[in-house]
Amino acid sequence: MSHQDQDFEEAFEVIKVNDTHFKGKYPLRLPLPAARGVYGGNLIAQTLKVAMESSPQQYVPQSFHSFFVAPGKKSSPMDYKVTTIGKVGDKIIKQSIQAIQKDQIKFTALVSLVRVGAEDGTKSGANGTNLHYQLPPQSLHHKYNPDDIHSLVHTDYIRNAYSDEFVDYKLVPQEQHQSPANRWVNVWSGIVQPGNHFRDAMTNFVGLASLSDSVFLTTLARILHAPWNPTETRSFEEVDLDKDARMWMNVSLNALHIFHYNAMSLDHHLYFHTTDPHDFDVASQWLTFSYQARRVSNNRTLVRGYFYNREGKLIATAIQEGLTLAFKGFETIPEETSNYQDLKVRL
Repeated sequence: MSHQDQDFEEAFEVIKVNDTHFKGKYPLRLPLPAARGVYGGNLIAQTLKVAMESSPQQYVPQSFHSFFVAPGKKSSPMDYKVTTIGKVGDKIIKQSIQAIQKDQIKFTALVSLVRVGAEDGTKSGANGTNLHYQLPPQSLHHKYNPDDIHSLVHTDYIRNAYSDEFVDYKLVPQEQHQSPANRWVNVWSGIVQPGNHFRDAMTNFVGLASLSDSVFLTTLARILHAPWNPTETRSFEEVDLDKDARMWMNVSLNALHIFHYNAMSLDHHLYFHTTDPHDFDVASQWLTFSYQARRVSNNRTLVRGYFYNREGKLIATAIQEGLTLAFKGFETIPEETSNYQDLKVRL
């Protein structure tokens, strides 16, 4: 099988060398040909795969905390060093994992996994009640069928759908009265897989991990109501029609920042809210991803998002901080949205 013909499951397969050493079967891929390193979501996904493969059978991820150390190279597969750092009986196992290329650490993660069924019957509270509540999905989750709106495939396996509200913030008038930190962006995400079917349902967790690093940091212009073409507000130069980020919407939502700022993920955290891999299916169904930029300050952006299945159940929470180094002129906000003196937004 050639490098380009792998399906999602094949591309993220790992080889067990021994109990503490795993190796990717294939090199990970770049998000775009000119990218400086492999797509961060690919690193997240394969590291999570290693965590699951290095744990006893029927353990699924509970939380995933990671740091990007250096760009991964597409030239060779990743090596993974696994250290079990803790266990809670036979219910929870905690793994520390390092992704390594040519003796250089590229990525580190701490993964907590729970045995399927271990939480069944868990009681909490003084009256023995098992408490349960969640943040409900945003209204756009119910408004659209993702199959009927704009969609694209990018970064090899990621498919996204987006509505007109994503392109034009003026279609969401309540945002005019909100701090950028309180504005919600909604897209729909899934994984391209032949037959829309994974051979192993556990791959749903790996697929969600890959999706969780897409569009997060790259759509800050939409959240801040900055123009897709930043030259529209630059008094020191003429409008350059070739610098309209909307031209990239049919190529990759991960490229929407290229005329506005440099973006680089620093850390990435996932919390999984289900132990049942059948609660969602990223190969055949869309997940709604609703997210916010909760803080923009000191060249860094903190983003937080939620994944919902089609029934509106909250499947996972993602949190990430990344560098966002704005280009000259990006700090200029259109007049009708200049309610804030700078880009620093409060929690």
